[in-house]
Amino acid sequence: MSHDYILTMAIPVINGLAEVAKRAGLSNRYVPLLAVGLGLIAGIGLRNPEESMAVAVLQGLVIGLSAVGLYSGTRNVLGKSSNGKGSGRDNSLWGRK
Repeated sequence: MSHDYILTMAIPVINGLAEVAKRAGLSNRYVPLLAVGLGLIAGIGLRNPEESMAVAVLQGLVIGLSAVGLYSGTRNVLGKSSNGKGSGRDNSLWGRK
């Protein structure tokens, strides 16, 4: 199995772990941060010995951001709607029940 395939498969696994954490009571605001952290751990933990640590960290960031989506993750962390103001409700993917 190719190394790239293993890294690609980490994305839905992290997405699932983040969803489990959300259902266990983690605030929607911190789910994207958890996913990026798990992505960094996966990128470093699944690192190919022939590549540098910087490449592994970058791959981890890509994995984590892919798991949540850059835009929706930023909206959740900042608590803002698309117009820049707090909406009072969470319409993002992670906020749906």
